[in-house]
Amino acid sequence: MRNTIRLRLTLWYLSILGALLVAFSVYVYSLLSNDLHMEFDTSLLRTAMATTNYFNEFVERKNEAAGALETVKELQFEELRTAIYREGVLLAASGNEIPPIIQGAGILSANGGSDHPSFATDTRRGLRMVAAGFREENRRYVVVVLAPLRELTGQLARMRRIFFIALPAALLLAAAGGSLLAKKSLEPVVRISDQTQRIGASNLHERLTIPHPDDELGRLGGVINALLSRLEASFRVMREFMADASHELRTPIAVIHAEADVTLSQDRSIEDYRNSLQAIRNQSSRLKRIVSDMLILARADGGQQPLHPQEIYLDDLVEECCRAAQTLAAPAGVRLSLESDRDIGFQGDEELLRRMTVNLLDNAIHYTRPGGAVKVELKTVNSHVRLTISDSGIGIPKDCQPRVFDRFYRVENGLPKDGSVGLGLSIVKLAAEAHRGTVSLESEPGQGSTFTVNLPLC
Repeated sequence: MRNTIRLRLTLWYLSILGALLVAFSVYVYSLLSNDLHMEFDTSLLRTAMATTNYFNEFVERKNEAAGALETVKELQFEELRTAIYREGVLLAASGNEIPPIIQGAGILSANGGSDHPSFATDTRRGLRMVAAGFREENRRYVVVVLAPLRELTGQLARMRRIFFIALPAALLLAAAGGSLLAKKSLEPVVRISDQTQRIGASNLHERLTIPHPDDELGRLGGVINALLSRLEASFRVMREFMADASHELRTPIAVIHAEADVTLSQDRSIEDYRNSLQAIRNQSSRLKRIVSDMLILARADGGQQPLHPQEIYLDDLVEECCRAAQTLAAPAGVRLSLESDRDIGFQGDEELLRRMTVNLLDNAIHYTRPGGAVKVELKTVNSHVRLTISDSGIGIPKDCQPRVFDRFYRVENGLPKDGSVGLGLSIVKLAAEAHRGTVSLESEPGQGSTFTVNLPLC
C-alpha cells in the first residue's frame, strides 16, 4: 500500500487510540488487581482474627494444647490451612506440610513481637498467609492462616485474556473506522487534485468547484482559484506580449531583408548603396531599441532587473535630458521649458531614471503639434520629489488612458508614425515603481496631457 496521507492519518489515529487503550487497560487492570488483593487479604485477616478469638477462649481456661487442636479442627475450611504457635513453638497445624511452609516464608520472624498482623506470600506454591498475634500472661501466641491464590490469579488471568482479545478487536474496528473517516475527510482534497490536474494552458479559464468555501479545504480551493486567475492573466499578457513583439520585430526585419535583396539584385551606385545602408542602419537601431526595451521588461517580470543605486543630483539629470530633447523639440516647432528646484540629492539608478525622463519627453514632444509647448517641473514636496511633464498636444481619449502604460499599446491619433512600438511608457512605469514611486496621467482630448512621477527621497 502506498504511503498516502490516508494511510498516515489512519496509522496516527491507531497509534494514539492504541496508546490510550493500553494506558486505560493497564490502569483498570492495576486498580482491579489491587482491589482483589486487598479483598483477599481482608478476608484472610478476618479468618485469622476469628481463629485468634476462638483460640483465646481456650487459653483463658488454661487449656491451650487441647484448645489449639480444637481450634484448628473446627475452623478448617475447604482450602484454608491454620497453624498456632506459642513463643515460636508449634501447638497445632492443619497438616504436616504447613509448618515447613510457614518457616520458609519467615512470617513468624516478620511478625516478631508485634501485635499487628503481617502478610507473606509463597510464590512457588501460590500461597498467601497472614500471622496475627496476641499475649496472654506474658506468653505470646501467633495464629497463621494460609490460603491458595489460585482463584485470585485465575480471576486476573481471565481479565488479562479479556484485554488481550478486546484490545486487538477494538484496534481493528478503529482501523476500519479511521480509514473510512480519513477517506471521507480527504475526498475534497482528491477532488481538488483531480480538477487541478485537468487544468492546463489551454483551459486556464476553468475553476475548481468549492462546495464549502468557508472551511479549511474551501479556503485552499479559493487560494488555488486565485492562483489560476493570476496564471490566466499572466498567460494572457505573455501571449499578447509575444504576439505584439513578433509583429513589431517583423517589420524592421522585413525592411532590412527587403532592402538588402533589392540592393544586391543588381549593381548600384555609391549613393544607392549609401541610402540602402542608411535604411538598414535605421531599422537596425529600431530593432536594437525594441529588443533592449523587451529585455528590460522581461528581466523586471522575472525579478532579475537589478538596480544600481548611486548618489545623484536629480535636477542635473533632468536638465541634461531636457537639453538633449531640445534637438527634437526645435525642428518640431515645440517650445520646451524647465522649472526646477536646485540641488535635489537622490539615490537611484541613474540610467533607468534617465531613460524614464527621456521617454516622457519624447512622448510629450511627439504628441504636441507645431507651435505647442512642453513644460517640465521638478519640485520637492515634503519627503518626495515630483517630476511633472505637461504638453499642449492632442491629448489622450478617456477610454485609452487606463491602458497607456500597457506594453505595445499605442493610441491611434492620426499622427505620423515615429517608429515607437508602445514600450516607452511601460519603461516609465517600471522605473518609477523600481524606485518605490508612482506615475499618473491626467489628459483632456485636444488640450494636452500631464504625466506626474512621484519618487520618495528616502
